[in-house]
Amino acid sequence: MKNNLIMLGLSLGISILVAIWAYRDARTRDSNPFLWSAGAVIGGLMLPFLGALLVPVLYIIFRPKGHLNTCPHCNRKYINYLAFCPHCGKPVKKECLRCHENMELDATECPYCRMKA
Repeated sequence: MKNNLIMLGLSLGISILVAIWAYRDARTRDSNPFLWSAGAVIGGLMLPFLGALLVPVLYIIFRPKGHLNTCPHCNRKYINYLAFCPHCGKPVKKECLRCHENMELDATECPYCRMKA
């Protein structure tokens, strides 16, 4: 009985660490951070150790893919296709007035239609 409680506590501790990691990474990638962090904790409770290790593997497979850039306003990471930082909410891209495509804030011309910004 005592060993089962120790195993459950250890699994819950690992699950909480995985949940914190998944929450931070999912927020950076504009995924659902509450879903992934709750899944890590529930998985750790339902399937000790296996659930705690299965959730990060599933998250890495299914998370949004892309390059991470640094926000010029808050210096935190965001995935490159977002127009607004998921952390501070400020714009990280601007819209071209001609073709309405997103371009970097410091761009001098649109990479799609070559209009001067």
